[in-house]
Amino acid sequence: MTRPRLSVVIPAYNEASRLPPTLERIVAWARGREFEVEVVVVDDGSTDGTAGAARAALAGVPHKVLAHDRNRGKGAGIRTGMLAATGEFVLFTDADLSTPIEEADRFLAAHAEGAPIVIGTRKSAAGQVLRRQAWLRERMGRVYTRLSGFLVCPGISDFTCGFKSFRADAVRAIFPLLREDGWAYDSEVLHIARRFGLAVREVPVRWTNDPSTRVRLLRDAVGSFAGLLRIRWRGLRGAYRRGPA
Repeated sequence: MTRPRLSVVIPAYNEASRLPPTLERIVAWARGREFEVEVVVVDDGSTDGTAGAARAALAGVPHKVLAHDRNRGKGAGIRTGMLAATGEFVLFTDADLSTPIEEADRFLAAHAEGAPIVIGTRKSAAGQVLRRQAWLRERMGRVYTRLSGFLVCPGISDFTCGFKSFRADAVRAIFPLLREDGWAYDSEVLHIARRFGLAVREVPVRWTNDPSTRVRLLRDAVGSFAGLLRIRWRGLRGAYRRGPA
């Protein structure tokens, strides 16, 4: 079998209604490419038939639908999907496709220029936020970005944009070490990358806030800040060590 050029990983929790249009758009985009695209959906313990809806939407295209036996968190879903993907490059994106899949073309171009890791940023001058978040959520996101930069990975403008892609060797180096099951996973991924000397390129993206987001502001904010402290502590203790190639 030919190895896919790109794997697209989508974590999903109770997304039976929102996921099929996303997958249809990804499949339509993939069929217009000159290379093979694999789609990997991770059902993170859903109770609404998310896995079945994903399989139906992906019939006829290379795909995997994996399922956790319970809801473990978005970071856990990302880790499962990234480690199951087989592409030369692996991109993860949100079930609501807040960043359009068409942006993947520019990410692959950046990989072709040598970047091992490419992440979307909404916060550069060229980024386009087509629908903004609520004021409080946006403000708390800025605080989280500053804390992430201070505690775990300086020099990144946008930790939480859910559109990031990795060369396969970077996936193998980083994702087996990921420990954050919740929302701090983005910061842990970039912290590990920086420790291993893997360059991170930020690419401006279009982004549209989905008002039906599943983020629970106070609880998830507290959990994310606690996650940053855990990442910092693990780093100081030397817990992140590169395994054999």
